[in-house]
Amino acid sequence: MILSDLDGTLLGPGAALSTATRDGINDLLANGLQFSYATARSYVSAARVADGLDLQIPVTVSGGAFQLDPHTGAILNEERIPDADLDTVLRLCREHRVPPIVYNGIPTAERAAWVEGEESDGMRRFLADRVGDSRFRPTPGWAQLPRAGGFYATIIGEASAIAALTIDIGAATDGRLSLIAQIDTHHPQDTYLELSAARATKAHAVAWLRDYLNVARVIVYGDNLNDLPMFRAADQAYAVANAAPEVLAAATGVIGANTEDGVLHHLVSAWSRDAPTMRAAEMLNGPQSGSMAT
Repeated sequence: MILSDLDGTLLGPGAALSTATRDGINDLLANGLQFSYATARSYVSAARVADGLDLQIPVTVSGGAFQLDPHTGAILNEERIPDADLDTVLRLCREHRVPPIVYNGIPTAERAAWVEGEESDGMRRFLADRVGDSRFRPTPGWAQLPRAGGFYATIIGEASAIAALTIDIGAATDGRLSLIAQIDTHHPQDTYLELSAARATKAHAVAWLRDYLNVARVIVYGDNLNDLPMFRAADQAYAVANAAPEVLAAATGVIGANTEDGVLHHLVSAWSRDAPTMRAAEMLNGPQSGSMAT
């Protein structure tokens, strides 16, 4: 099974899926490749940017909170934030003066809520990219933010503020949450804290999909810090050339950048009918003695 991140990895500039990548991956899918994506995006957002991919196996969205049928959005597996822990997160966000966006509901009809009038600069940039998206609805105050059924929160702010908040949330929730802070792919001046249940990670997605699909090997592609758990859980992990330094260091090998359809070219080099069979064997079984993954 092949699992790819979207933003900064499979998607090119402007969070766009190139025609070459869409058509090339569909050709591989038609020839039996098991391919899907794992993303921090919601199902609605991911389905929009990945439109045209003829996926047949479950997709992973909201950072790992859900594995869904790629066509209907039906929930196959879910991991939600404990209500008491979400209440703690909201209290600490208010104390640190770093407002969150909280997601609850079901993937095909989710709601993303924040406190109107208390938006950070980064949140304003985030919301400006989603004008007209009916999922996003402000609340008049902190008391109206959802405490039940939450599965994901995005907290956007300056790096130092996010670092301090992450430490306090981690101490207060005693390992029950996944907390991943990273620089935003599209707005590098903003640091995001992606918050979900402890098992709502791309690593757990890899484990769940292994069992669900009964696959022996998993190969993944990524670029940012929230891909590192997935890298550790996979048999092989490839970083695009534009990846964060930590991701490059953790990778089995480095491939072309997302601006160059790097994932597609790497897949084609291994799986095309005209490609050398040894390359495909290396991806399936690991590099042979004396060879290097690239």
